[in-house]
Amino acid sequence: MMKKYLHIITSLDIGGAETMLLRLIKHKSDLVKSTIVVSLTNNGKIGEALEEIGVKVVCLEIKSWSSIFKTLLKLKKIIQNERPTIVHTWMYHANIFGGIAAYLAKSQNIIWSIRRSEFTRKESISTFVIMKIGAMFSSTIPKAIVHVAESGLKNHQKYGYKSNNALVIPNGFDLEKLKYDQIARKKIRNELNLSNDQILIGCVGRFHVSKGYETLISSSANVLKLHKNVKYLLIGRNLDKRNSILMEWINKTGFPEKFIMVGEKRNIAEYMNAMDVFCLPSITEGFPNVVGEAMASGLPCVATSVGDVEKITGNNAILVKPNNNELLSKGLNKILSMGSKKRKIMGLNGRRKIEKEYPINLICEKYYNLYYLISSGGHNYENI
Repeated sequence: MMKKYLHIITSLDIGGAETMLLRLIKHKSDLVKSTIVVSLTNNGKIGEALEEIGVKVVCLEIKSWSSIFKTLLKLKKIIQNERPTIVHTWMYHANIFGGIAAYLAKSQNIIWSIRRSEFTRKESISTFVIMKIGAMFSSTIPKAIVHVAESGLKNHQKYGYKSNNALVIPNGFDLEKLKYDQIARKKIRNELNLSNDQILIGCVGRFHVSKGYETLISSSANVLKLHKNVKYLLIGRNLDKRNSILMEWINKTGFPEKFIMVGEKRNIAEYMNAMDVFCLPSITEGFPNVVGEAMASGLPCVATSVGDVEKITGNNAILVKPNNNELLSKGLNKILSMGSKKRKIMGLNGRRKIEKEYPINLICEKYYNLYYLISSGGHNYENI
């Protein structure tokens, strides 16, 4: 009997969890026909990419708390009809709704994924409640809980999550897709009207308080005063001129002409080639995909020391404390003052670290090994 895999995820917009799910399914061609992906909400760009390769995608379009019971019943029915070998849920909300539905459907092999490092005070109360409910059921519903970061595993144990079924599988990167490409660089920089002597600092991630955009933009004034040939490129959901909050921050810098905003994009690898420096200003992260993608692309990085960033980058980036305008501008000024040759060496060393520790084939094998172990009745996850 062919094994069947059912993934349940909060949404299918572009994000770290969604991107890793796409990579996991794409990496093994026989998984396409044996996999179903259920989004609790919408079918975003990742959902479209999954459908393009032939994956069945179901969107439940949950819009409010009042529809939760109906959503649970729909999920339970899907699981009962499909009878998957593995039910793999991604992120807090999907872990709870998907986990409970799978448990009620008498599915035996449930895996949760926790994609963040810590819980901050700025998060919503409802997300806090969902996270704590997860802690209550962490030893009864899932057979395994996959944390994307070592820091996340440690912090969630403090939040009440059990450790006997926990393991860490980080994100992996497609090194054939993510590599320096002079043609792509020229193409994107032409589209952005950038000359050869202009230095582009790139930042990728949706517009959200946790991503630290206010800090990035506030710190930019000190950078742009010293480096006249620098511009900033912002890529992600709601990073465009229609965002009045974002535009207010940018106008306050006095350098609005130095910011390029292109919104959400699927071809991030191409845009990485147009950059000269990558910046991660996040206040909180688990295992940020974008840092690994930037390093794989040979970009020198300035990043906040959140989640597993220090573990990912090693000695191949400039790290600063989060939520600090002055420190972030100092870090960026330092890397800009290095000169292009030193920045190139830093980027090449970062690429080698990703090649060694985070290639997509190695990370996908860890997931496949976990699926095999759980479906075979195994419980020892130490050697995954």
